[in-house]
Order: sequence, then structure tokens, then C-alpha cells
Amino acid sequence: MKKGVLRTALRSGTVVPLCLGAARLLVHLAVGGRYGFFRDELYFIVCGGRLDFGYVDQPPLTPLVARLARLLFGDSLPGLRLLPALAGAATIVLAGLIARRLGGGRGAQALAAVSVFFAPVLLGFGGMLTPNAFDVLFWTLAAYLLVLILKDGRRKLWPVFGLVVGLALQNKYSIAFFVAALGLGFLLSSARSELLRGRFWAGVAVALAVFLPNLLWQVRHGLPFIELNRNAVAHKNAVLSPLQFLAGQTMEALPLTMIVILIGIGYFWFGRDARPVRTFAWAYVALFAFFVFSGGKAYYMAPVYPVMLAGGAVALERFASRPKRRWVVPAGLVLAAAFGTAAAPMAVPVLSPGGLVSYMRGLGIAPQAGERQELGLLPQHFADQFGWEGLAEDVARVYRGLDESDKAVCGIFAQNYGEASAVNVLGRRFGLPFAASGHNNYWLWGPPPGRGEVMIVIGGNAEDHLRTYVQVVEAARHSDALAMPYESGLPIYLCRGLKVPLTDVWPRVKLYI
Repeated sequence: MKKGVLRTALRSGTVVPLCLGAARLLVHLAVGGRYGFFRDELYFIVCGGRLDFGYVDQPPLTPLVARLARLLFGDSLPGLRLLPALAGAATIVLAGLIARRLGGGRGAQALAAVSVFFAPVLLGFGGMLTPNAFDVLFWTLAAYLLVLILKDGRRKLWPVFGLVVGLALQNKYSIAFFVAALGLGFLLSSARSELLRGRFWAGVAVALAVFLPNLLWQVRHGLPFIELNRNAVAHKNAVLSPLQFLAGQTMEALPLTMIVILIGIGYFWFGRDARPVRTFAWAYVALFAFFVFSGGKAYYMAPVYPVMLAGGAVALERFASRPKRRWVVPAGLVLAAAFGTAAAPMAVPVLSPGGLVSYMRGLGIAPQAGERQELGLLPQHFADQFGWEGLAEDVARVYRGLDESDKAVCGIFAQNYGEASAVNVLGRRFGLPFAASGHNNYWLWGPPPGRGEVMIVIGGNAEDHLRTYVQVVEAARHSDALAMPYESGLPIYLCRGLKVPLTDVWPRVKLYI
């Protein structure tokens, strides 16, 4: 039986995506603990300790994964990142399978898998516990199921498609835009007949049933995610023109990979045998337009890359079918691997921080961010992995300097969830009280009960803190040259003499962004 499966995999070409998926997993396992916890990972750990049907800024799946990882692997950073790495590996295999179902042979499957393997944005997603790794997996799995439904006529899979969409919505809401874009593609292509089938609506029902608990949570709390997203577009995300958005995608995917994606769009649009799945071409265009004009970040398009790369790989394999063009696919494989390897240090921590800075300077590349923040030596996704241990230690030193009566009523307040979560995860060994914040779900959790007469405040400015406390003294200052600039040179204040109850102060510290 096993020999038969292996023989089939070898004959069909599926063995190449399988091997590449395994190789990607090994890469992530090898470098997964090289830097430190990412800002959001610390937050997900805290949310995982307070499981709920939803959170201000996310559905519950990623905190649940964080909770599971901590139960299985304790404080291990590589352990926390194992499931995202597996998701990235599975996405590579699925890209190869999509190419195969579209009619691609060994070359197309290999090119699709290699392109997904080395695309820096996708490589980076697999290296950290964030919703993005699972988001790409869910979009790609949904696309694979849709190919089976539309191209192979396997309409019994509509409820399974609905299940995948429902689970994806419990991970990140962005798949709703993919589904809406696909729906537009259905209306504008021959796939519109599927909208009249009972099994399609069974799939819709399954998706809504799976998503319902989180939807009810959002409604019960006043739809905070809408407020958060509106604030992010207005005050946080960098504003990009359509050309800047396309350039951002090209940098994150690599130019060669972007060319294969564009060929994939052409394949889905004009390929004669792609007529049943033309909806993917419409979906890409609709997503691009939506994210550009809604103020989205360039990486928001990344989850649709695998299916587009599969289509592009099939088109290139067919173009190369003539003897004089047979070099095209092998050359594509070599170039994708070469350029991807050169870009890998910007996606995963294969170099030391100092080595990465030197490497980027040698290439003439400056750190990039999709937010309106000053950048330091490192790209934001790396810079946000530094400074947290030191911050927890600096807060602990201030706390240890208090007498026992002050410790009994001392609270800790941080300006954002990264700072608060660093204290709550990395500061536990120092016996620190739970840090509060007004940022996102921390605001819903409220002020620390029974604490706050004495308060250690991370960041902000003394003038603002004097509105709430009689005495405000800078007790320490936290710095880390590798962290984001706004997280370095950070004052840590010791505040005494609460003027008004914290419950009265709490409404004005709310920050959904």
C-alpha cells in the first residue's frame, strides 16, 4: 500500500511539493528560536490564557493555538512556532496539488511549490505564530477545493468548502474578502450556475454555523473590530497608491514570483481549459482594487498568491512544451530558488541581527514597514522580536524597589499590548502583577482590581500621568538598539497618589487600533 502511494506520488510529480514542504518545515525548525518572541506572539499567549469566543482585534483560533502550544511545549519559542511552520509546509503541498488539478505536470507542480517556498512574505508568515500563516493555508485549501468543485464537478465538496471558510473566519476575517471577490467572479463567469445549487447554499450554511460564535461575540461587544479597522486605516497603515501597492507586492513576493503571479492571472482569464475557474482572475483584480482603495497593506494580497502561482506555473509549463523552450521551467526553478535564497535573510532569522544589517546595507536595501512608524536598524517584523526581555527586567527592578505595602497595591500600565504582554509573559518569573493597558482587548479586560494606588507606567509622558496621580517620577528607562525606535528610550514611571478611581479613568485610555 505504501509502495503504491509512493509510486503514484513519483509518477504524478507530487513528491516534489512534498519534499519542498518538508524542507520548509526544517528551515523553520532550525531558525525558529534565533531571535525572540514577536510582539503579537506575546499578546496571543496572554489571550490564550483568557480564552473567549472572540477578541477586539481577532477571532479566537490563534490564541487557542498559542494555548495548545504552551500546554505541549511550555515556554519553548520553537514549540510556539511549530504549527505555523506546518501550515506553511502544507501550503506548499497544496500549491503543487492545485497545479496538478489544473492539468500541470511535474514541472508545473515543482515551479508552483518552489515559488511558494521562496516568496519572502510567505516564508516569513511560516516563521511566527500569527493568523497570517493559517490564513494563507485556509485560502489555499479553499482554492484547491474550489478547483475540484468547478473543474472536476465534485459538488459534494461544497459543505467542506464551507467548513474551511468557517474555520478561516475563526482565524482571520480577511477570507470574507476572498469569498466576496470569488462571488463577484462567479457572477461574471460561467460559474454563476453554482449559485443556484442546493449544495452551494449548504456550504454557506456550514460556514455561517462555524463562524456564528465569534460573530455573536463581536455583536455583543459593539462590533469593536470595525472601529479598530477604521482607526488603523486612518492613523496606522501607510497610505499607498496603486503603483506603490503593486511595488510593495513585488518586493514581498520577489519580481520573478510576481511575474509568475501575473502569468497566472492571464492563465485564469484567457486559458481555454481555465474557463470553469475564471473566477480566480476576477477575484484577484477585485481584491487588488479593494485593498488599494480601502487603505490595506501590500501583504494582505499574499494569501491569494499560491493559487495564482499554480496557474502561472501551468501556463509556463505549456509554453515550454516545444523543444526550443524546454529551458523555461528549469530556468524558472533555478532563478526562483536563487533569488529566494538571497532574500531569505529578510524573511526568516538565518543571520545574526548585526549580520542582517550588514547584509541589507551591502545590497542597498533599507528596512521597510507598512505602518506610519519610524524604523530602526531592522525591518519591523524583526525589530518587534527584540527588547521585550529587557523591558520585563527593567519593570521588575522598579517593582522590587518598592516596600511590601506598596507592592500589595501596585499595578502596571502599558501603552500597548506588546509592552503589557511582555510583562505578563516574560515578567512572570519576577512575580510581577498582571499588566493592564487600554490597547485592544486589554481595554475590555479592564483595570487591575485592588491595584493602582501605586502604578508603574510604561511610556507616555509625565504631564499626562499627573492628571491621574499626585506624584510621577521617572524610575527607569528602557532601551534596546534593535527594537522599534518607539519602544527604545522608553521611560518607566512610578506614580503615587491616585486622584480618581481607575474605573473613572478607564474610558479615556481606550485605544482600538
